[in-house]
Amino acid sequence: MLSTGHYLILSSLSRNGPESRSELALRLGMSKAAVSSLVRDLLKQEILCEQTPVHGSGRPSVPLAVRAEAAWFIGISLQDDPAIVVLTDLHGTVHDRMELPRHADLETCVSSLCDAITHLRKGLRSAKVSGVGTALPGFVANDRQTCLACAALGWRDVDIGGVLSKRTGLPTWIENDANALILGEQLFGALRSSPDFSVIFISNGIGCANIVNGRLLRGYAGGAGEMSHAPIVTDMAHALPCRCGNRGCLETVASLLAIGNAARRAGLPGEIAELARLAAGAHPEALSILHHAGASMGLATAHLIQLIDPSHVVVMLDPNLRDGIYGHALQRETESHILRRPVSRGMIQFRDFEPDSFACGAASLAARYFIFGPDGV
Repeated sequence: MLSTGHYLILSSLSRNGPESRSELALRLGMSKAAVSSLVRDLLKQEILCEQTPVHGSGRPSVPLAVRAEAAWFIGISLQDDPAIVVLTDLHGTVHDRMELPRHADLETCVSSLCDAITHLRKGLRSAKVSGVGTALPGFVANDRQTCLACAALGWRDVDIGGVLSKRTGLPTWIENDANALILGEQLFGALRSSPDFSVIFISNGIGCANIVNGRLLRGYAGGAGEMSHAPIVTDMAHALPCRCGNRGCLETVASLLAIGNAARRAGLPGEIAELARLAAGAHPEALSILHHAGASMGLATAHLIQLIDPSHVVVMLDPNLRDGIYGHALQRETESHILRRPVSRGMIQFRDFEPDSFACGAASLAARYFIFGPDGV
């Protein structure tokens, strides 16, 4: 059983990287004796390890680090079909993965996921899984157990976390897909030391999540960051209908699905790679479609920056979009519509959209409870 002091040390090492006992004591405002006692416990439980001593002018300093193999986690992505289930260590590295059909029927879905979890657990032999995280495209209650609404699966007020936990015997947490992404970035990514940043992903839909003052911004009903359905088209005569029931949403202009539909209406191939190839060859219609989509995404990103004031915005998207006119238009429109900031240069960070991103983010939900404790998430 870990105490608050143990969690403070794990949190510090996770956020800041390897540190010596003296550095931990200074950072946490604790005595060296107290830190040494807590570290002794964590070394005994094989949660921490000592690294190669660093020699300086005085006594060698021994950095401490969190052991990757100290705990294992299952991450589930129901963001798309197929569903993806991964096994990760405490550093967020994927050691095994499975793909399986995504089922809307709750019993079929749970049974399929439980079979996958059982299979992945067998590969660990003597090691144990500490928890399960699940990411899905919908609204999730603050208890991180209940899916309030998920249009893609037709779920409403479904206690998917409780059902999975009961069937697997493992603590389970549920989160919105974009929120899971940003929580994974905060725990394992390059921006883990930043208290204020945003993540946007561009797929068939568009997702967004925000870390503000070191905490996930959830909003009143858990819908903060739902930029996909923010209106971007002001001329209703040209506003396309959205699956949410409104017209002119960002998703109808800047998402992969919207781009493909626009290309097909123009008699062009709807595949992103082929459309990007045509645009690179200066095809006027392809250039127009991708520029309009990227510029619209840039305007929406500028709105986000003006409202939230993040240090960075991570944009995850298809490399064909990132490297072409879409990515250039996104960045140009964003930068030209925000107030100048002292550190605005390099604010937009493009990342490739990886298939396992949501599942890894989901696994980080469980990892956070192991590192930060029940009150530190």
